[in-house]
Amino acid sequence: MQDFLSKLGKSASNAASRAGNKAEEIKEVSKLKSRITSARSDIGIAKKDIGDYCYKLFKEGKLEDPEIIELCEQIRDSYEEIDNMERMIEETREEYRERADSIGEDTL
Repeated sequence: MQDFLSKLGKSASNAASRAGNKAEEIKEVSKLKSRITSARSDIGIAKKDIGDYCYKLFKEGKLEDPEIIELCEQIRDSYEEIDNMERMIEETREEYRERADSIGEDTL
């Protein structure tokens, strides 16, 4: 019986050690994954900054790479499209304001 209890105690101790070891592994892996996420975020920010800088050079006429110029032209076209749509929004709002103002004028 003593031998059984001794084995049971060792088995429980081993299981606790393995669980503690697994918890440490999870903790260390989580720290590394967090650092990877942070590094990926830094990469994304740097890529955006590169893009902003290239677009600034494009607007200044200082780019020669045709592929970058083409991408910048796409960006420029999108900005123009956005500007047009924003003007359309304002025109639409003004049109509906005028309609709203004219409703009920005949009843006065």
